[in-house]
Amino acid sequence: MRSKAKSGFVLVLALSLALSGVLWVQPHTTTAQDAPDDLVNLDHLRFLTEPITVNGQEMAVVHIYSEYPDYEWVDAAGEGLSAVDDVARAAVVYLWQYERTGDIELLELARQCLNFVLYMQAPDGEFYNFVTDKSGAINERGGTSYKSLGWWAMRGLWAIGEGVRVFDDVDTAYADQLAEAYLKTETALGATLTNYGEYTTLHGFEIPAWIPGGEPDVASIGLLGLAAYYQARPNPTTEQIMTRIADGLAEYRLGDHLEYPFGMHPALSNAPGFWHDWGAHTTHALAVAGITLNRQDWIDSSAAAADSFLLRQLVLERFRHIGVVPYRLEQIAYGTNMLVLTYTTLYQATGEARYARYAGVAASWYFGNNMAGVQMYDPSTGRVLDGINGPVAWRVNRNSGAESTIEGLMSMIAIADIPDALDLIYAQTIESTPYLILEAESAERVIGTPTYFSTTWTGEGYVSAGRYIGLGEGQRMRLQFELEQAGDYWLYVAHVRHSASSTTNQIRRAASPPTIDADPSDWPDDVPTLASNTAQQFLRGAGMWQGPEVDSHEVRLTWDDQNLYILATVRDPEHEQPFTLSNAWQGDTLWIYFTHQADATRLSAKFTLAQTPDGPQIWDWIHTEFLEGAQLAWQPQDAGYIYEAAIPWASLDVEQPAAGLSIGFEAGRGIGGNSFMDLTGRDPDVAANLMKLVLVEPGMDASALSAAPVALSVRLDDGDRVTLQESVSPDSDYFWLDLLTPIPVTLAIGEHTIRFEYAGDPAENPGLSKIDAFYLQPVVARRVFQTPDGRTFSLTYNTQTGESTWEEK
Repeated sequence: MRSKAKSGFVLVLALSLALSGVLWVQPHTTTAQDAPDDLVNLDHLRFLTEPITVNGQEMAVVHIYSEYPDYEWVDAAGEGLSAVDDVARAAVVYLWQYERTGDIELLELARQCLNFVLYMQAPDGEFYNFVTDKSGAINERGGTSYKSLGWWAMRGLWAIGEGVRVFDDVDTAYADQLAEAYLKTETALGATLTNYGEYTTLHGFEIPAWIPGGEPDVASIGLLGLAAYYQARPNPTTEQIMTRIADGLAEYRLGDHLEYPFGMHPALSNAPGFWHDWGAHTTHALAVAGITLNRQDWIDSSAAAADSFLLRQLVLERFRHIGVVPYRLEQIAYGTNMLVLTYTTLYQATGEARYARYAGVAASWYFGNNMAGVQMYDPSTGRVLDGINGPVAWRVNRNSGAESTIEGLMSMIAIADIPDALDLIYAQTIESTPYLILEAESAERVIGTPTYFSTTWTGEGYVSAGRYIGLGEGQRMRLQFELEQAGDYWLYVAHVRHSASSTTNQIRRAASPPTIDADPSDWPDDVPTLASNTAQQFLRGAGMWQGPEVDSHEVRLTWDDQNLYILATVRDPEHEQPFTLSNAWQGDTLWIYFTHQADATRLSAKFTLAQTPDGPQIWDWIHTEFLEGAQLAWQPQDAGYIYEAAIPWASLDVEQPAAGLSIGFEAGRGIGGNSFMDLTGRDPDVAANLMKLVLVEPGMDASALSAAPVALSVRLDDGDRVTLQESVSPDSDYFWLDLLTPIPVTLAIGEHTIRFEYAGDPAENPGLSKIDAFYLQPVVARRVFQTPDGRTFSLTYNTQTGESTWEEK
């Protein structure tokens, strides 16, 4: 009966999709018996690769998208025809497969791709990303194509480094040409490391400040390029740059088997609890660099993450990102490839067979061992499907674009000659221990009504399901759930750790309104100053910073019944603003963000102050027009310039300002490339990240307006009540995953209940306990696999002791 119901569902679904213009078919599955001798099939990548000639130079583009069912070329609307992002990685695939096979045609395809990468390099070593057509017109202004040392530059560096390594043995002249280009980017990358050995402190974590761009995931791709070049042409300069980057990446690993973030290498320097699988090369790159320079400590750092954080994805489940609970949808080949490359490289570094087995288990995702049960790589065509967005076949994206194809082929090349890995690629999961994510907003209200917040990206991670709640004094909730497997579990809560500081930043009422003339002489000396002058206050690009005497800004604020007044003093070596109106973002501007209440879920205002060729302009980015009623003046001064503005309260969505009003405020600016520094060092497009300020009258005691310390009380079933103190952050508020049960709790199959309530001390101004979700995880995670020939394997991971086992039954 169950089988018939499933068949009927598929038939109805197929008819529904056909009527909507979408064709859905049952996927073809390759079995171990009908698999080709070599899993690596470059046919689809060759099809996506098109030779072109630009200014007499032969090169190749790689078409970005290829759509089901015909799989013809589809280009990226608004971005361009092809990008360094894809062409550089295609070059790496062609080079790697040439090394395996000796096929000269692959070497020539690699050369054509590398010629495109060289063409996209700027004289200073940075890169553009997209060309808009086959004539080679470069997209110089696009948000995914501007000249930078970011993602596409590091992929370009990786490809060129691999090119030097391979061509050194077959075409020294061409290798020299590649090396010349490589050194330009290496020099530019090395110049960002002047703060080597310095640290920033965020939420109590000491974070290496010298990681290029504050983006470990991007820097790790550059590290792969450095390692490839060094393997061919060892030299002290490359070794020094490798050492500095790898030292930072290796040191920036947080948590352990039990404590969040579970031993991960975070993706961003300003988000210590966040990781995403897209581009997460850090563990892979550390192992490669460790082999290259014989640095066991880097290999150990990679292995520690692979044996804890990454192992979770093999035993529990693959996820797209975590920060601070796992998100399992939108799985892509890129994320799978990060696991495969990490484990195959660790196998090379250590010789331990378990890493080869883990690589095979990770690669089984391509062959149907995934939430949808769909084969994602077809060895007969070389196509890799674009992603999985749910646990059913019809939620699979059956397009096969360049990135998915390239990443999948990298995995196939990596495991192709490792028998212990190949032995497991067709294994399927037959048993596993599940975890549960229990959304706080779905709980039943028992006493009082909480505040419901809606948001996604917090600046340091994602809110689960896009919603969370705020519990106030006297409010209580109850959350019931069903458990399908008995056993020992840990209970965590995803919540906001609040700032422990009771200090409130104040905006004092003006005795008289200042004249808007960019002259600070009529501002009283005792008006508080908010400064952005440290590396910690960079959202991105701290490695470009030359210190506060070169680039920094200070903001002073005051108010009256009509306006909020802003006086901003900027240090900047050169003012450059050739643009006007909505294009002003491309030059020097000061970005202002505002919320009309401290706990707002969206911005009330977002505008830029700019001295343009047409004079001072304040552009409203929410309503895409000049900010109504606002005034701006600008004046140059030694080593910088001054903005002074009067912003009507009505333009800030404030009807009537009054003392005691709490608002959110941020002021930030770029210093070049994709950099951005502001007052908090956090993403200002997220309302919750803005600095909290309060309007005060002269002589007013603002300390009474500070929120009281916040705490949360939680009880699972009839167990002991646990009180979690939440006002513990040494700086700003942030989401985190905290363990509630210091010892495992034994739970039976059936219904269970979590009761939770606000537990802060009664106060005149109580705060809110902000809860996103509860995370219930087995203490000992276990997954059982079966291969097509009937063999059964069990992988277990004890998250209390850190021990893992692999057993064949």
